[in-house]
Amino acid sequence: MSENSSDWNPERYARFADLRLRPARDLAAQVHGLPEAAVIDLGCGNGPVAEKRASRFSSHALIGGDNSPAMLAKAAETGRYDVLVEADITHWAPRHAPALIFSNAALHWLGAHEALMSRLAGYLAPGGVLAVQMPRQY
Repeated sequence: MSENSSDWNPERYARFADLRLRPARDLAAQVHGLPEAAVIDLGCGNGPVAEKRASRFSSHALIGGDNSPAMLAKAAETGRYDVLVEADITHWAPRHAPALIFSNAALHWLGAHEALMSRLAGYLAPGGVLAVQMPRQY
């Protein structure tokens, strides 16, 4: 995620949706047997994975988080999120232990991945899953 959330343009981001979503679909297909708790779409952007997450995990509340108000506004238009939260992933923490923290193409923008992954995994409910896809940007 960009240091400056005003840099994100939902329309420009949506032009590459298929390329961006293929790894997300592959990753989500590996997630099974979640406990009963919320599913978090961390770095949800304009909501491109909302449809699949909502249908695949229909018994779970779907919470999206992003640091861009413009992206969250577009994500809200999907009608798939139960809650949307404006937050910087660096400082984000869930209110309740989630069943799944799913992040597609967002965490690579952050540093200190070993500490970040440990922190995120520590938030999970017992039996929960941390599912992360990070493209190699550089």
